[in-house]
Amino acid sequence: MDFKYFLKLYEKERKYEFKARTFEEWEDWRVNFRRDLINILGDFPEKSDFDLKILEKKSFKDISIEKIKFNSSEDIEVIGYLLTPNIDFPAPFVIAVPGHGIGAKDAVFGSSSSYMKNFGLILAQNGFLTFVIEQLGFGERREKKDIEEREGKSSCRSYAFWALMQGKTLIGLRVWDVIRTIDLFLENFEIKKEAIGIYGISGGGTTALFASAIDDRIKATVISGYLNTFKDSILSIHHCECNYVPGVLNYGEMYDIASLIAPRFLFIEHGKKDPIFPIESTIKACEKVRAVYEFLGVPENLDWEFFDGGHEIYANKSIAWLKKILQKA
Repeated sequence: MDFKYFLKLYEKERKYEFKARTFEEWEDWRVNFRRDLINILGDFPEKSDFDLKILEKKSFKDISIEKIKFNSSEDIEVIGYLLTPNIDFPAPFVIAVPGHGIGAKDAVFGSSSSYMKNFGLILAQNGFLTFVIEQLGFGERREKKDIEEREGKSSCRSYAFWALMQGKTLIGLRVWDVIRTIDLFLENFEIKKEAIGIYGISGGGTTALFASAIDDRIKATVISGYLNTFKDSILSIHHCECNYVPGVLNYGEMYDIASLIAPRFLFIEHGKKDPIFPIESTIKACEKVRAVYEFLGVPENLDWEFFDGGHEIYANKSIAWLKKILQKA
């Protein structure tokens, strides 16, 4: 197939390429881009009562762990693990968003050999009230047939196509779950509203990026193994169907969406040998985002670490960075 047509389309100016020259232009860019981004994600479901329930309680490595479920809308039930370390309340709160694999339990009870390296547990051990969310299509939030077939098989393809055919996206629904998680914890738990963070790996980095671009209540964001360009990752290397948002390149590249997080705190963690999100394009994306932070006069609010590894959690400089931002808030 001749890709010249698509490449020419890609080179056309996107609606929200960052070109602001004044603070007022930045405000207009931000408000309008966010509105259109929510629209192309398929808008969000209606809110409903949370109907919060505790399913299990246990302790692990001096961390209290509760498996909970709640409704993010009338017909969407969220499941995840609440990890409570021995800390004072109100406390800084971090949502840990796992990527593809066996689900949220890998981010809590997994081993150091897993690409997620139980990063949810690591966050709790570093003093954060942590909620490890089970993403829609992963782990326990899969279709019965996929659960019965094998542990690591996702339901992304089915859910993504059902969503797309009805004007929704799986990314949009996952972002909605994060938004309602923040609502739930602000209303029902002792958390510091000025100290809310999110840490996502791979497909969890996708959700962390889009959620932070939309919800200003997220003060600090860590994106691990995701920030890149759509052109050089999602469109050039085989990726899951859950990554696709119809028409997104008419509005902006991935770095434009990441720039909506500014001037809030953003940290990028990325392996130099990541085979599905090439480091060269991650560096390019970071430079694009840095230009926006510099424009706003807060370049210190953006940081990154490129480590000698692959597609995996590193949880090194990013953890110290989160502690500095959220535990002093």
